[in-house]
Parts: sequence; structure tokens; C-alpha cells
Amino acid sequence: MKKLMIRVAALTLAVAMAASLTACGGSSDSSASSSTSTSSSSSLTVPEQVEIDYGMNLTEDGLWEGVAITDYVTLPEYKNITIPSDEVTPTEEDLEYQRQSFVQDFGTVTQITDRAVEDGDQVNIDYVGSVDGVEFTGGNTGGNGTTVTAGSENYIDDFLTQIIGHMPGETINVEVTFPDDYNDSTDADGNPVVLAGKDAVFVTTINYIEGETIYPEFDDAFVSENLKEQYGWETAAQANEEIQQTLTDYNKSQYLQNYLLENSKVSEVPAVVNETLLEQEVANLTNTAAVNGLPVEYLLMMYGYESLDSFRETFTTDAEDQIKLQLILQAIAEAEGLAVSDDDLKTELGEEYDTAVETYGAPYLKHRFMLNNGYNFVMENNTIG
Repeated sequence: MKKLMIRVAALTLAVAMAASLTACGGSSDSSASSSTSTSSSSSLTVPEQVEIDYGMNLTEDGLWEGVAITDYVTLPEYKNITIPSDEVTPTEEDLEYQRQSFVQDFGTVTQITDRAVEDGDQVNIDYVGSVDGVEFTGGNTGGNGTTVTAGSENYIDDFLTQIIGHMPGETINVEVTFPDDYNDSTDADGNPVVLAGKDAVFVTTINYIEGETIYPEFDDAFVSENLKEQYGWETAAQANEEIQQTLTDYNKSQYLQNYLLENSKVSEVPAVVNETLLEQEVANLTNTAAVNGLPVEYLLMMYGYESLDSFRETFTTDAEDQIKLQLILQAIAEAEGLAVSDDDLKTELGEEYDTAVETYGAPYLKHRFMLNNGYNFVMENNTIG
């Protein structure tokens, strides 16, 4: 079944944290960048990845152990609700925003070549760096070009200040000194090259100054050429119709989630639920840090937490609505007899069944599909008026 990947926030049933960690100033092995290669004197360590017990405190049927959901959740009327059309119908501004999100990947940057580089310009350059006449790994762009901000401090020393005043097409020697604590590199043969405290020369070519980005029209030609393979669209009208339907479904989903949260009564979150989800999130946090080569403490700071203790303390509050929504959807699934069997899992997962069960365990998968069943029931049994 074709899935439409409209760029709107998706409904998330799980309480999850995701991090995308990218290096500044080019690729992570670039020795011209001041932010990716310096050594650290910190004694904090990068953790090892840990195994997450996804089925922790779940029964074989995918229910929370020792939790009778009706003891905690009192449901409102959750079917045959008429949703006001004006609450969920996307505006023309919403539709245009989505159309523009598709053309963003196909913009063409105009290239300015008839004036000198000015402070703050986005400039495409190539460079080859050397120390004592020896080129070193990570010290060049390989002729692929990289875009930098003239005058910024993203690269070592005053590298990006020295390109100011030069013309596109010009090749100059940018002379810099590496910091005293900079990591070593290697030459083409793998021999060590000491960079710390060394003077370096980067033979730098100014390719062009980036100008205005020109975006294509969202018309039949654009849709057919760029979106047909992924989405199956052949005309702009077809794309617009599906975009509108997807946004309407999303708005309906948000309306119903808010309705359930505002009108259900959740007396409290069972301790076993909160503690289980918290421990899984701590494990996710640890694995994210491990994959990105960071101490957990650094990752927590990026998320705005002072410590792991503060993360734990605020978890219940930060995730409260999502946890309550899970309990509400479970209550609906149980009330409507939407439990998930092993045969249901095999049908839903098909060829992925064995891998999924090995990775997550059947109890967890049954729990997730049960919540999805509750969600789908609410979506299917309430209409837009």
C-alpha cells in the first residue's frame, strides 16, 4: 500500500526521543573546521550501547502487568462524534506551505561571479590543505565544493575571513595556524601528520557566491517529473487532492486526540507504566549517545537537561499527555475487543514477522498494534460534519 509522506508532524503513539547530530563547518573529518577535530580534556566517557527490553512489564497478550485499565481510565463518548468541518479543513495557506515543501528540494541557487566576496556571503569554495608541504587527510574538499559563510568562525583561525575581497574564479593561499590541542591527521600513505600548533596552507579556489534560490512551479510538469515515482502523482490536481486529504486526516487526528485527552478521566498513570517507559527512554538516550560518540551528559545538555536525574524528574510531566493517550487508546481497544493475536501479528507484519518478533518481542508488538487499533477505530467511527 502506497504511503503518502506529507511533511507534517505525524501522530506518535510511543513516547520517543530522536536526535540528529551533525557536525558544523563541513564533514566530520574536515581538518579545516574548528568544531569537529579538536581534542577534549573532559573525563566523561562515551557509553556502550545497551539492549532495550521492549516487552518489559507486558503480558503475553500485550497488556500492562497487574493493571486493570478501567481502574484508571474513564472514557467519554468516543464514537459517532461530528467534527466541525472548519476545525479540520486545511486553509489555502496550509496547502501552499505543503506544496512549497515539495519544491524546496529542487531549488537552483544562482551563482554570482561578477563581484568580490563580502562578509556574510555564502560562498562555494574548494581547498587543499598542507602542513610543511604535506597534504593531510580531511584537509581538502576533493573538488566537490563546500559552502561556507565568509567571515564566520566555523573554520580554524581566520580561514573564512581571508576569502573576503577575492573574486570567484580566483585561487588564493589561505594561511592559518592550528590550535595547540588539535588532533593529528595522516598523509596519503597513512603516516601521521602532526597538526597541533602547526602553520598550514590551504590552496583555496573561490567557485562562486551563492545568490537567490529559484524554485520551480508546482505544476503538472514538476509533479510528473519529480513526484510520480515516489507518490504516484501525474498532475498537480491529483497531488493537490491527496495533499488536502492527508492534511484533513491529520487535522482530524489532532482534533480527536485533543478531544480524548480533554474529555477522558485518567485518575493517575500506573507506576509500572511510567517506570517502564522512563527506563526505556533512558536506554534510548544511552544508545543515541553511543551511536553519535558522545557522553550521555553532553546529549542531555543538548536536550536542555542539567543531568540524568533532572531528565528522570521531568519525564512524567513532559510525556504526560502521550502516556495518558496510550492508556486511553488501550481502554478503547479493550472496550471494542480489538486485542491482537499471534495470527494478527503474522498478518500485519508478513515477511517482517520473524525479524520484528526477534527485535521487539511479541508482547510489545501486540501492545503497539492494539494501540493502533484503538486509534484507527476512533478515526473510522467519527465523521466530519
